[in-house]
Amino acid sequence: MTVKSNADHSDIVFNGVDAQASTVERSVFDGCSFVDCNFSRVRLAECRFRDCEFRNSNFSSVAWGDSRVLGISFLDCKVTGVNWTTLDWSALRLGFPISFASCDISFSVFNSLALKGLTLRDCKAHAVDFSDCDLEGAELCRTDFKGARFSACRLNSCDFRGATDYFIDPLESSINNARFSTPEVLGLLRSFNIEIE
Repeated sequence: MTVKSNADHSDIVFNGVDAQASTVERSVFDGCSFVDCNFSRVRLAECRFRDCEFRNSNFSSVAWGDSRVLGISFLDCKVTGVNWTTLDWSALRLGFPISFASCDISFSVFNSLALKGLTLRDCKAHAVDFSDCDLEGAELCRTDFKGARFSACRLNSCDFRGATDYFIDPLESSINNARFSTPEVLGLLRSFNIEIE
């Protein structure tokens, strides 16, 4: 099974597809599954993904090219270096339409997006840019945020339990009702230039 441009794909399982560095334009994917696929450096121009699942696939450095997504999930995937701000977010009103579990999303950009309800569980998120994001109610459990940027974020009611290596300045971002676990929560005090013994 191949991924074609200018086509409607519904309830199809794409298994082992290697579309690396190709271009897919104006296609619709509804209820599709992508298993053991390689979409590295693929350009997805004006495509639509609805209720799709990606498992054990490489989705690194994908260029969204004004595509739309709703209700897609990534499990055990490599999704590094993706600029999520290039998606067409205009039609989205309810929550964040993407979830990640046991994925590597390092070096990705979410800057200034409304990501309410984002699910990012058991992931590696090194040097990810969440600056100026609204992450209210996001589940960010057991994720490694080494070098990630959370400047000027809305983090109210977020769940950071089990997350590691995050730096959040509570004077710069709102964290009302957010949940953290020890000892990592002590990192919230780093911006105060104090010593903890």
